Amino acid sequence: MKRWKSKVLLILAILLAMFLSAGCTRGKYPGEDKLPGVGGLTKAEEESGGQEAGDLIETRSLPAYTEDGIRFSFQVDNKKLQVYTENAGWQDIMPVGVNVGAGKPGCFPGEFGITKEEYLRWFGQIQAMHADVIRVYTILMPEFYEALAEYNATAEKPLYFIQGVYNNEQDMVELADAYAQDGKIYNDWLAMCRTIVDIVHGNSTIEQVAGNAYGVYDDDVSQYLLGWILGIEWQPDFVINTNEGHPDKTEFDGEYLYVEEASPFEAFLAAGLDACISHETEQYKMQHPTAFANWVTTDPLAHPGEPNPEMEDAVSVDAEHVKAKPAFRAGLFASYHVYPYYPEMMRYAPELLEDDPPNSYKSYLNKLVDYHTMPVVISEFGVPSGRGVTHLAREAAFNQGGLTEEAQGNALVSMLRDISDTGCAGACMFIWQDEWFKRTWNTMDYTDAESRAYWCDVQTSEQFFGLLSFDPGEEAVCTVDGKAGEWDNMEPLVKSGEKELYVKSDEAYVYLLLKGGGKQTRITLDTIPEQGNSQYDGADFSVELNGKKNSRVLVDPYYDVNYWLYTTGTYSTSKVLEVQEGYADKNSSRFEPINLMLNRPVVLTDGTQVGTEQIETGKLRHGNANPQSNKYNSRADFCIKGDITEIRLPWLLLNIPAPNRKLRIADLYAHDEITFEPISGIIFAVDGVSGVYSWDEWELPTYRERLKQSYYIVQEYLAKQQTAKGGE
Repeated sequence: MKRWKSKVLLILAILLAMFLSAGCTRGKYPGEDKLPGVGGLTKAEEESGGQEAGDLIETRSLPAYTEDGIRFSFQVDNKKLQVYTENAGWQDIMPVGVNVGAGKPGCFPGEFGITKEEYLRWFGQIQAMHADVIRVYTILMPEFYEALAEYNATAEKPLYFIQGVYNNEQDMVELADAYAQDGKIYNDWLAMCRTIVDIVHGNSTIEQVAGNAYGVYDDDVSQYLLGWILGIEWQPDFVINTNEGHPDKTEFDGEYLYVEEASPFEAFLAAGLDACISHETEQYKMQHPTAFANWVTTDPLAHPGEPNPEMEDAVSVDAEHVKAKPAFRAGLFASYHVYPYYPEMMRYAPELLEDDPPNSYKSYLNKLVDYHTMPVVISEFGVPSGRGVTHLAREAAFNQGGLTEEAQGNALVSMLRDISDTGCAGACMFIWQDEWFKRTWNTMDYTDAESRAYWCDVQTSEQFFGLLSFDPGEEAVCTVDGKAGEWDNMEPLVKSGEKELYVKSDEAYVYLLLKGGGKQTRITLDTIPEQGNSQYDGADFSVELNGKKNSRVLVDPYYDVNYWLYTTGTYSTSKVLEVQEGYADKNSSRFEPINLMLNRPVVLTDGTQVGTEQIETGKLRHGNANPQSNKYNSRADFCIKGDITEIRLPWLLLNIPAPNRKLRIADLYAHDEITFEPISGIIFAVDGVSGVYSWDEWELPTYRERLKQSYYIVQEYLAKQQTAKGGE
């Protein structure tokens, strides 16, 4: 899904193992007595193998069809998913839902800090959005399944879910082969595919292991399971190594699945899917539609217009090579993660730009659906709201970041229309909640890995795909709307003539209130001693206020991390940026724009060269950042009203990679690498008058939930779709 993902995935896997914390974990403990159940069957039904074919079985509130003693409420029919109804039998459905992650502020995903109460609240909000289904990527703590069972027990309409299986990405990076080390990954894959079945059927106890969910799972939620999506986005190198290392492993003939013309990796996947289906069928007399996860990078299509085929079209993983035997009645479907901005072919491939007007996203979906004989579910798609930008799309409305919440909602609706119009069988938006622990390739070098979950990095787009925002603070420290009421009873940090500067901060921003600044004002910030702009007492940053359309934050070039990374430091050998003689000299007496790397140079298939792409991330956007205002602009950095100017500056824009620990980026050229060191405070100055702002460290962040504008836009669209279908 994202660029340079291998590095990111490795770091994530390490983080999941490193940060398990009892303080963030809730759940039942192993060893509690429980009675194993068998999928809700009565003792008589269990002994008889179920009802006769065609009989209706009530599993609590949901009807199920039974054939040869096997129950199923959902099935595949050609390119559609179907649900069994009591009055009308099998009915076509196109479920629309949202992925739900495992993280929240103050906890990494492997700490599983989300409570049952939070799940219950979220389920209600998700269903109020008119979503049908939620998808989870891995085994969660028992609280998730308890909450789902409790919620659906009283809900007028059940909320379905799709269950995933997570593959250990650290093993995949280190072993680079599904069959290496005596088949470690292969055996773990089969075991996990069986274990997840027991979890969903409320018949499992898992011992505590760092980075993994654990506890007693005794809530049977199998009746609400729409299907399985097993695995992750497969890295091409892992697939290629498996295929090339084991050319003899192209066959698989299981109990319910087999393969035709399969690669060794596809046979590996089929074995996991068959293990899941076999275990559920034999142990619980139940079946569900099944798929493995996939994405554009390893899809089965040829992409002649992809500029980076060695990365994005190097190998295929084809669901059509996995076949269902007659005994597997629920059926197979294909699952894909598809984003509008990645890979590069979404911007440049001629074969995707033939429509008038061009719509590469829809064109790609059409090709994908046409290729498959089975249903295609787009199980991940979306764009992030927020300040940070990671990659550009063909149309700015679909960029990876830099979008308002309103623009995010409009983009989601556009993609939902494309998914529906192209005949896809289902859709799951990415993602329900914002994720503070996330990073992206173009900012991850700037930040402290140990601290990411404990503050909100608005420079990192990956944190803001959610429909639910975690706004910093139990209540707002400052709402940037040009109103000074929140600053009452504060003394100015700096007073210079008629100008007064006030400063405060929270988990996301440093906030400034400037009174009497006039049309043009410079506010300087000194964050690191013995470097910076000598004309301004060693200032490292300058906030240049020059009206609503031409205000920005500038940096002393010696402290320009983006320039250092690509000319002197970590990525200097890539030659992405040209070295400018004297640019980063110490005491240069200059301030320069703050840029963020978006893309390395690329050569298109027609020979056209596209140069390095950057964005001036220091440029400030004017607007009203109050969510309660009818003029709300979630991307606003500052607001001017009369002689009042309110500004919010992201911590990372000031080279502060861990405000919770009060760390700054140290002298880049002295250390020849990015290192972090303590910061006592920031010296702010206006017209030569200065004051020092400091803040307290924190262990756990404070935050409050807020449904974004995008939530309500999607809600309105789905409500109209529901009405058009007769309210089903």
